[in-house]
Amino acid sequence: MDRITKFFMQRRTLFWALMAGILMLGVLSYLRMPKLEDPAIAVKQASVVLIYPGADAHQVEIEAAQPVEDALRTLPDIKKIKTECRPGQALINVEFVMELPVEELEQRFDLIRRKASDVAMTLPQGCMEPIVVDDMVDVYGLLFTLTGDGYDYPEMERYAKLLRRELLTIPGVRRVNIGGVPSEVLTVEFTPEQLSRNGLMPTQVMMALQSAAKTVDAGAFSNAGDRVAINVSEAVVTEKDLANLLIDTPEGKKVRLADIARITRTQGTPKRNQIFVDSEPALTIAVTLESSAIVPDVGKEVDAKVAEVMRSMPAGMVLQKVFFQPDKVSDAVEGFMLNLLESVLIVIIVLMFSMGWRSGVIIGFGLILTVALSFPILANLGTTLQRISLGAFIVAMGMLVDNAVVIMDGILVDKQRGLRPETYLYRIGRNTALPLLGATVIAACTFLPIYLTPGSVGEFAGDLFLVICVSLLVSWILALIQVPVCAAAWLGDKNPRTAVAEIEKSAPKPNVFNRVVEKLLRWLIGHKAVSLTCALAILLGAVAGMTRVRQVFFPDFDYKQFVVECYFQPEAHPEAVADRILALADSAKVFPGVERVVVSTGGAPARYTLVRPMPAGGDNYAEMIVDCADFKTMQRVQNELREHLRDIAPEAYIRTRKYNFSITSSHTVEIEFAGPDPAVLRRLSAEAENLMRECPLVDPYSVQNNWMPRGRQITFNYSQADAQRAGVNRSDVANALQAAGDGMAVGVVADGDKQVPVYVTMRRSDGTRVTDLANIPVWSTANINIDQSKLTGLATGATSADDLRKNMFRSTMLSAVTDSASLGWSEMYITRLNGRRVIEAECDPDPLNPDATPAKVEAWLKCHLDRIQIPEGYETRFVGESELSGEAIEKLVGFMPTILLIVFVVLLCLFNNWKKLFVVLVSFPFVLCGIVPLLLLTDTPFTFIAILGFMGLIGMMVKNAIVLVDEITRLSTEEGQHLFHAVINATLSRVRPVMLASFTTIVGMIPLISDPMYGSLAVVVIGGLFVGTIVTLLLLPLFYSLLFKVKKPDEPDE
Repeated sequence: MDRITKFFMQRRTLFWALMAGILMLGVLSYLRMPKLEDPAIAVKQASVVLIYPGADAHQVEIEAAQPVEDALRTLPDIKKIKTECRPGQALINVEFVMELPVEELEQRFDLIRRKASDVAMTLPQGCMEPIVVDDMVDVYGLLFTLTGDGYDYPEMERYAKLLRRELLTIPGVRRVNIGGVPSEVLTVEFTPEQLSRNGLMPTQVMMALQSAAKTVDAGAFSNAGDRVAINVSEAVVTEKDLANLLIDTPEGKKVRLADIARITRTQGTPKRNQIFVDSEPALTIAVTLESSAIVPDVGKEVDAKVAEVMRSMPAGMVLQKVFFQPDKVSDAVEGFMLNLLESVLIVIIVLMFSMGWRSGVIIGFGLILTVALSFPILANLGTTLQRISLGAFIVAMGMLVDNAVVIMDGILVDKQRGLRPETYLYRIGRNTALPLLGATVIAACTFLPIYLTPGSVGEFAGDLFLVICVSLLVSWILALIQVPVCAAAWLGDKNPRTAVAEIEKSAPKPNVFNRVVEKLLRWLIGHKAVSLTCALAILLGAVAGMTRVRQVFFPDFDYKQFVVECYFQPEAHPEAVADRILALADSAKVFPGVERVVVSTGGAPARYTLVRPMPAGGDNYAEMIVDCADFKTMQRVQNELREHLRDIAPEAYIRTRKYNFSITSSHTVEIEFAGPDPAVLRRLSAEAENLMRECPLVDPYSVQNNWMPRGRQITFNYSQADAQRAGVNRSDVANALQAAGDGMAVGVVADGDKQVPVYVTMRRSDGTRVTDLANIPVWSTANINIDQSKLTGLATGATSADDLRKNMFRSTMLSAVTDSASLGWSEMYITRLNGRRVIEAECDPDPLNPDATPAKVEAWLKCHLDRIQIPEGYETRFVGESELSGEAIEKLVGFMPTILLIVFVVLLCLFNNWKKLFVVLVSFPFVLCGIVPLLLLTDTPFTFIAILGFMGLIGMMVKNAIVLVDEITRLSTEEGQHLFHAVINATLSRVRPVMLASFTTIVGMIPLISDPMYGSLAVVVIGGLFVGTIVTLLLLPLFYSLLFKVKKPDEPDE
């Protein structure tokens, strides 16, 4: 490194040009790097949707879901397959192992499609072909609502499509989806009287409609070596075609469908998946961006385009932002960048006052160059700018400064001692280059487990390692090159008096703090037993205090928004659910602190952020997205509004959810039972739920299981003998019930860019529904009744043709082909995991109890779980947040042996001494003495983000310890000082660098204390550094003295 430094010493112009180039490159890289609020995490999942009309949950499970599961389990890299079975449908969620590279996901999705296609032929008749949904990785970071006062849904949809077309022209916009649009249907309504007058039966009409709309295979035509596909166009394409469809009567006539039935175009019933904004009907417009997009820049273009389009829309159309990621990205990046700049400025000011303005400017200039040069390197490594990557610079601030401070301090001391420039500019770098490099490598390696950890933890925090590794290496290089070159230029001897005064001002001098440190060191080394005992006692107290620290693995995001989930009775009508949630929304809207309420029925409007809770939904589900003024108000309103809504809606299950990484679990604490018998599983879950209600830390209201209550079901007992005599079968009975209810689907017609389904309904002559189910008419082409006497009467004129026709095509009442009807209860929801039925007893900690955390609730339940007798063949385990955190910690710990090996190898290469290695490592645990009290004092939970701060502390402690031990060795060997004096003098020489590094990092962390996401990291770093400074300056010399048996010169040897 000396040669490179001398090279630039002799070519100052080249050096300054290079420095200017680094600054410009850094600015350009910052502007061009993708910017996010937080690191992107790939959702390595896909879903298979099964539709099995008419089947109950058990039939769906056994006949449809299980065969598909068996086929999917043969695929590689599958972590788990979770299935949710409901009446008429199943959702199979396939989750891949987190080690699977993102670029291979599309191949796995193709394999799922092939398996689903292969197994489709084995599914029961009536079950539709499986649908594979593989766009779960999409996050719609921009979510708008469009309301139109005085406009109906078709008009609102037309303007929403206009906006979608315009948004898709913006570079960086990948997809725009419109949601909340009610499904439109064409209803063909007839009465038995209308059909009988024309000698027709409902089944004839249904068969004619199905045949006309059906796609038929006409094969291919071969001619002269060519093979050309043949297609037969559809008979019914448009609404007009449907009205003009001709149907043959038994008399050979043809009648138009519009002449025998009433054809209307209406919204589908029941209405599902509706959106409301402050109780007004609305549509959602969800926008997802390209992964390479610079989010704030695209956001500005979206804002401009929206403003342009809205100017052309009629009065009454209002577009509102529900979630706008560009604003959050800008706030996050700008906030952390401002914090970073403030930290750099504070560092420069502190250095200028403590080391002289020239030295401060030199080190500050190097710090700016370090950040600037790191940006292009990180950009080439694929790093994005977000809170983790920018926060890493703040965490590493002290270590970045430390390299330059050590070099600058050594130059000042050597120059004060009268050494010549060719000596003092290079000597300190030559002596400390390897120790500083070793300390830098170890500091970076402390974050390596996070980078290597597969899964969401590694993807979320992996940039922390890259930023710290790159910036530390850059700071090491610049400290050895830039600091000496700038020192030669700015601390030269052109004005000897000024130079001497500057050196004398900058060089370390004995001060009050140094004298205090020296006296304490002398006393500690002179009283080793007492000192060590006190240190261990304090450490044990800190370890004991850690048990009182709240353990929350996933911190909350600082969004001023939360979600209110509402589950009503399983058989609740979707429209009744909508009416009830709107009433609750009206109550929430006037609640103090609430600014806006967006209502969604049936499910979430979209995954507009990665940490957005995505419930299973259903006809009995509705939710409110509640906006508040700020995060603090949101925390207050969330608890108060939840209790208020529970009081006014006792019939509903209501819970509020904030945004954090525990979204993959329904509740924070879950006990899973697996086994074959649903009845036994329900019993086990009920016992666990009772146990949860006994726990003083649990919110009793939150206790439930994920199978949900059984729903009511009417069952008609089909009589095969009676049906055969009447000429009908089970399908005819089901068709009649559907036609008398919401309608029977018979086809689709085209309307522009969408398909409108066609339903056939049977109504009374006055247009009302048949309410007496037993008297619903059932028809079939097979139940033509021909009475011989009527035929004779027709020949003699005693019977008219109309009478004969009515008698031939008379219907059979439902009661004639069923023995009885009964009202019972059936499972509405069954879950399976990896081929086994599972049920989860779920609960949340009491939000009004500050001591209630998921970890403490789980610990209490584990102590009492033996009260539940688990039958043979059944298993139980804790899932929820503990499963996610356990997997993350297990993966982190799994890499620790490798990291420790790297640390040992580096330390042994530096010192070649086991005792010195032990001195460096033994000081780590003592940072708990600062972390625990501050966590308890501020009532801050220990989160996953806090673990990142703890790892950063290890790097800082190692760096300080290596430099101190190396300086002790140098003073005792090269300068021949007595080991006692070497320990004292080396420690005093490190006072200023250690204090400066700690102070700058602490100052940079102070603004983050109030951040709900990164507050725990700030508290850990501040508390740990405060005590870490004391450990470095007092305890580490004490441990060194103990291991190397250091005594005062006047003490006799033992």
